[in-house]
Amino acid sequence: METKEIINQTILESEMYSDFEEHVEEIVLDRVNKLESELKGKYLYFFRITKKPDRTNYHTFDVTKLNDISRRLINGMVSLGTIPNRKFWNRYFEGGIRSTSIVQEEPDDFPSFNLNYILYSSYDNLDVRILSQLSTRVRMIDPTLNIKLEYIGVHDISLLRTYIECTTKVELNSKPIEKLGQRNLNHIVLNPLQRPTFIGNLFKPSKCLLNKPLDVN
Repeated sequence: METKEIINQTILESEMYSDFEEHVEEIVLDRVNKLESELKGKYLYFFRITKKPDRTNYHTFDVTKLNDISRRLINGMVSLGTIPNRKFWNRYFEGGIRSTSIVQEEPDDFPSFNLNYILYSSYDNLDVRILSQLSTRVRMIDPTLNIKLEYIGVHDISLLRTYIECTTKVELNSKPIEKLGQRNLNHIVLNPLQRPTFIGNLFKPSKCLLNKPLDVN
């Protein structure tokens, strides 16, 4: 194992890494707390898009394309029927939070790269009502993607915090990680340093709400 791999693996397994996860949670909870009055009564969903390389396509895998997948789903103009992705997304989801997790279940297997969304809506039962259409839209972007849409409940910050997912759990000296190449490895190591992405109403709330003192009670 090269020295830089030892250093990188040490970072991922250190207490500092857990501090990074806590920092992501703090950023999310701070924003949500300040918007509590707007989010009250909204339905809360967890949505995950998973891309997992395999032996047939690992050589073309590029972790940076995950952001493009998200953009094409949320703001894309590709249509299913007569409704483009952007209109479909905005019809059902008012805002949310996105983070990235990378998890390697076995050292001899490739990791799963996950886009994790916590989403707010005025609609109940979306996990049943739109799952099929949402799955089709995602696979129009990339047929190798898998999705999960789960109903969490009516907005409750204690529920929300259990779904903040930004884990990076890999064996950097394993063969599958080595096969992904140095560029992807660099992004994997930097994943714990991510900042959550806010979407929709959580991205551009009014300044008066953002400047409101945080209620710590």
